Amino acid sequence: MKLDRKLMMVSVAALMSVSPVLTVATNATSTVQAASVYKTYGKNSSVKTVKAGYFVDKNGKKTSKKMPKGGQYTIWEVEQIKGQYYFSIQSDLKYWMPASVTKGSVQYKSGNKTITIVTDGKGGVKTSTAQAKSSKKTVVKTTKTTKKSTKTAKATTSKPVTLVTIRKAQVFDQNGKKAKSYMGSKKWTVIGKGVTVKGLGTKKINGEDYYALQPGKYYIKVSDVKVK
Repeated sequence: MKLDRKLMMVSVAALMSVSPVLTVATNATSTVQAASVYKTYGKNSSVKTVKAGYFVDKNGKKTSKKMPKGGQYTIWEVEQIKGQYYFSIQSDLKYWMPASVTKGSVQYKSGNKTITIVTDGKGGVKTSTAQAKSSKKTVVKTTKTTKKSTKTAKATTSKPVTLVTIRKAQVFDQNGKKAKSYMGSKKWTVIGKGVTVKGLGTKKINGEDYYALQPGKYYIKVSDVKVK
């Protein structure tokens, strides 16, 4: 009997010494599971909403801000919430939308890889991975581009602004001609009234001021929008 009591006391002491270790392990697991936010390549990341609804916050909770159908947005960050991709429409991470209600293409860098997300507007979301270019090669390419486009750079400001269309607005190319397609479709070359878009700098084309939707490629007249 005395021997049995000693064994029971030793067993209880051993269990008490293990408990703190189990608690630390649980906390470590929670930290690893925290979501990551990735910055996109800016002008190479643009989508159009195919459904109306409400934006959510970075935790996936519904906000009071309405999300219009047909809205065109430059995407600034990407995050996965419960296994689903979400896109941020502002650099302050305040408003997000599920990738499944959009159509377009978004690119971001993860480590030394470039991830491309393509959404088809029907709920389909496809991703592809490519090896990111080395920093040395990228610098050389940027230098060459700067020399070729010095004139354009002087005529363009690069500070992004949030715009709202005040009427139906035509999308134009870099020469001031009506764009034949935008975001992969001819029907999107005319943006509806009240749609929020991102202006990526201004440029004067044929004597008229334009906001760049995608610098060097797609533009919208300053007279068709107002700053939000």
